Amino acid sequence: MEVLIDCYFDRLFSEMERSCLASRYKRRELVNYFTDVINSCAEAENLDKQDVCERIVLSALRYHNITMMENGSVCLLGKFHNVLYVAAKLCYDWELANNEIVSRLLNDIFYCEKTFERLIVGAIFGTRVTHFLSGWKCDFDDREENIRALVYFLDHAIGGRLEYRCESSPIKRRFIDVPMESYGQVLPLRVVIQHGAPDILLIMLRYGASIESDQLAPSPIEMILTKLCDFDEQSDEQDKVVYPEHLLTCLKLLLRTTTVTYVRIPRHIAEHSGIYSVSLYEQYPKLVSQNLIPPERSGLCPAELRHLCRCRIRESLRANWALPHGIKRLQIPESLRNYLDLLQD
Repeated sequence: MEVLIDCYFDRLFSEMERSCLASRYKRRELVNYFTDVINSCAEAENLDKQDVCERIVLSALRYHNITMMENGSVCLLGKFHNVLYVAAKLCYDWELANNEIVSRLLNDIFYCEKTFERLIVGAIFGTRVTHFLSGWKCDFDDREENIRALVYFLDHAIGGRLEYRCESSPIKRRFIDVPMESYGQVLPLRVVIQHGAPDILLIMLRYGASIESDQLAPSPIEMILTKLCDFDEQSDEQDKVVYPEHLLTCLKLLLRTTTVTYVRIPRHIAEHSGIYSVSLYEQYPKLVSQNLIPPERSGLCPAELRHLCRCRIRESLRANWALPHGIKRLQIPESLRNYLDLLQD
């Protein structure tokens, strides 16, 4: 069956135009076609559908790699590359459990694109906006399915302990932290913060997405606080400021992941004063006085021991590729598991 599928796959693709898979509906037609093949082969030869799906995905990877090797290890793009997204949709639709195959798929996508933004943008923005932002229509039906697909690939990336060398970073990045090419090499979490999507933010934080700042960009918490302060400046001093709920939720989630947050001082000021950072209550006293930032997170008073333990345990779990599912294996009460998993304060 393996040789038969490979030959059938090669003949099918040789008859297609180079740009035939650029359109989402064409990729969906091919996914539906292979779905029928999986059902037919499994029924006719009494095979497991997962096995047939694995064989088709392997044929897609083989086709992509052969055409790339024949071109001096440079991807030919067009149908030769977009076949990987047909394979990705099949993996998700059939819940392919073979981590080695899914990891190979993710590695091939990164080798050619140096990003995973096509697997991520639909979960952040939904299916309509992505085409205007990056010229790519998501292969999944709606934002909810895009989120489920992202979780599926996150699980496999963690299972395979996948890390990638990115040009914009001196360290290897995990799947969740690979920069988004079409968004100025920004980390996915920062795009989520900028868009203000607390549901996808929670997922990324649970899976251990980085919240650290770098030399040029502010930290995610600083981004949120800056946005909240903008509302202060735009409002009348006599009126009570009504902050957007989605921003407050994002701030609340981010504060669950850090012990005490400090705000960096601009370099030109820091060089003269010798002070490179200040606590949140010093930089944002109004937000602290309104209790938008709890005193235990602002530096006004020490963080609770339970929260400090949460941060340390999550750090250890992340280092061992055990976020978030390793939390379930800890012999602790369910309420503490939810606390560790950032599902509650």
